[in-house]
Amino acid sequence: MRPLARLRLDPKGVATVLEADPSLGLEGDSLPCALLVQGQDPFGRPLCARCPVQRELRRGAYRASTPLLLKGRRLRCQGYREGEGFLVELHPERAEPPDLLLELSLLTQHLLKNPERFPEALEDFLRALRQALGMEAAELFLSDPEGHHLILTAYEGLHREAFLERPWFQLGEGYPGLVALRREPFFTHALPEDPRYLRQKVKQLGYQTYICYPLELPQGLIGVLNLASRNPNLDHQEPLETLSRIGPLFASTLYTLLTRLGEVGLQALHQHFYRGEVSEARLSFLQEIRRLTQATGVRAVAREGERWEVGLVPACAMRDCPAWKGRVMGHKNGLPECPEAQGRPRTCLPLWARGEVVAMVTLFHARPPKPATRPAAPALWFSRLAVPFLFPSANQEKADSPELEIYALGQFRLRYRGRELTPKHFGRSGAFQLFKYLLANKDRALYADELCEVLSPHLPPEKARQELYTLVYHLRKTLPGIVEREGEYYRLKLPQDRFLDFERFEELMRKADLEDGLSAFKTLRQALDLYKGPLFGDDPYGEWAEVERNYLQDRALAGLLRLGELAEALGYVEVAKEAYARALKLEPYLEDAQRRLALLRG
Repeated sequence: MRPLARLRLDPKGVATVLEADPSLGLEGDSLPCALLVQGQDPFGRPLCARCPVQRELRRGAYRASTPLLLKGRRLRCQGYREGEGFLVELHPERAEPPDLLLELSLLTQHLLKNPERFPEALEDFLRALRQALGMEAAELFLSDPEGHHLILTAYEGLHREAFLERPWFQLGEGYPGLVALRREPFFTHALPEDPRYLRQKVKQLGYQTYICYPLELPQGLIGVLNLASRNPNLDHQEPLETLSRIGPLFASTLYTLLTRLGEVGLQALHQHFYRGEVSEARLSFLQEIRRLTQATGVRAVAREGERWEVGLVPACAMRDCPAWKGRVMGHKNGLPECPEAQGRPRTCLPLWARGEVVAMVTLFHARPPKPATRPAAPALWFSRLAVPFLFPSANQEKADSPELEIYALGQFRLRYRGRELTPKHFGRSGAFQLFKYLLANKDRALYADELCEVLSPHLPPEKARQELYTLVYHLRKTLPGIVEREGEYYRLKLPQDRFLDFERFEELMRKADLEDGLSAFKTLRQALDLYKGPLFGDDPYGEWAEVERNYLQDRALAGLLRLGELAEALGYVEVAKEAYARALKLEPYLEDAQRRLALLRG
């Protein structure tokens, strides 16, 4: 059935009438939707001024709807995301069920642009599916990448807490596990009498009709879709026919999006590994998981005990966690209780590679999402392709972090043997400053009196020397063997196993100097990604680094101009604009960059 009216809204809510029944009186363009429609809620109060449809769409939903009264007629206002704006339709209150193929298409378009909204968008689709088929509850279990478990990822309907009693099933366990094992649809109209259904609260609430449908592709099973109703006389034939039509498309959409998540996770690692930033790769990986799952903290633990953490992560003393045996643990989420939880919501997931558990990841939430296992499947699929690189087996070459990692372009950061060091770790702030000065002159031997003049210009010569000896002692204590003394000269002795971002930046810039075309373009982008700002950017008035700072900035400027020229030649206009804009941030009066950017912007 065609809608009574269709409106297109820009991001500010200003409406353009695409079509409208004359009886609705929707006349005029360039008006806010609230002023144009002036609808009321079922109690006669103004509704459009506090439009719940726009509110939900702005929060990230791909669809939203609400009942409203317009000129005495009971209607349903239904909205969808469309580019930067929204598409709003007005339907009769008792209109035909939504077109599920259209809903699936809109869901796919939305998720391709907003993958972080994955679970919420699935719930919106389940709501449309449940209403179209006259069911009271709809739930989606997704398979983990290894096919060991089925994870409750989205639920929509009544009696949520009862359905969340068991959010995780092994293959062959419960209705979802049995359907996944047999790969055949299943239905019943006598749910309380079937001992294979394991959620007792659902039975106690009087649910009778239950339909399970496997979402299968040639690559394997991606999940199981369940529908439930308390009506024992509900015809199961129509829902099964509908699921047979949309099931393959839904399964394909899910597999495409989940696989894309894995590719994004791998890509995040690849960029850092190429530049030599091993620890940054791992931390970036965890930060992406945190963003995707909206967790307050994430911890990953390797077999050897090495740990990486981001966000707020409580301590965990457990050494033989059941997750290493492939089990899933948690707290406040219907999973087997983690003895280390101490009341804090968490989910501990095993990470598989090559048929074995090679690591585990723990997700922490200040308030558990509902269902609490909602972030688990996206996190596991995001990790799928990256895990073999992050956690290699014993017979693979391991991508160990360098012994010493230094990031001096922009904010200064230092890691030694995987541990991040701050000025407090050096005992004396002067020792930290001495290290930075030696680092800025890493290829030179520095005379003791020169160091005294830089570090302690206000002290008498003898006291300045004593202070220098003390600072060298503290520096060697924090970074053993980092300073060599040759008579009256000191030299920085960097380990062979090291990563210096400005050193790597210069290596890549020299490599790009010898290349042309696409090869030079790729290398320049890698190099300039390392240039986060001036050398020792957190110490901008340090004259001791001025020469090296200016040299590296000149290299970055020249690289950005060349990158812009190569991008233009290759047809990458947006990359060229970005390169020239970055160059102007470093040097606002750079005429060549100003001219090229103005031409590109037209």
